[in-house]
Amino acid sequence: MSYAAAENDRRTANILMLGTVTSVNAGSARARVSFGDLESPDIPVGQFRAGALSFWWMPATGEQVLVGCPGGDVAQGVILCSVFAGNAPSADAATPMIELNGGTLQINGSIELTGDVTAQGISLVTHRHGGVQSGGTTTGEPQ
Repeated sequence: MSYAAAENDRRTANILMLGTVTSVNAGSARARVSFGDLESPDIPVGQFRAGALSFWWMPATGEQVLVGCPGGDVAQGVILCSVFAGNAPSADAATPMIELNGGTLQINGSIELTGDVTAQGISLVTHRHGGVQSGGTTTGEPQ
């Protein structure tokens, strides 16, 4: 096989690659990924949206990711998404879930819901307050 043909095969094989995050630089929205014997430089972490409406996530060290490499060049790669590797937060495909691992979800803006919100077993829609008298007073905390 000629050098040109071998290089073409290598680049074609590198267009989409599964790898493991080895370091994260949140300040530059980049991470380094290992593909076995090959390690990327710091490459961008793709986002679901990154304009006026934006979502922010950074992978964790050890997380499995899918990297798209234009022209098969790992140095030009972009982390496209994460791939569960035996660590899915739920076995129930019918229930969408966000696992924050004890962290905090920050939303800058208003939220409008058509359903109920339950926090620590207390429903936002159906909770009741005891000992309340009608009039101009305010109630206490939910029970």
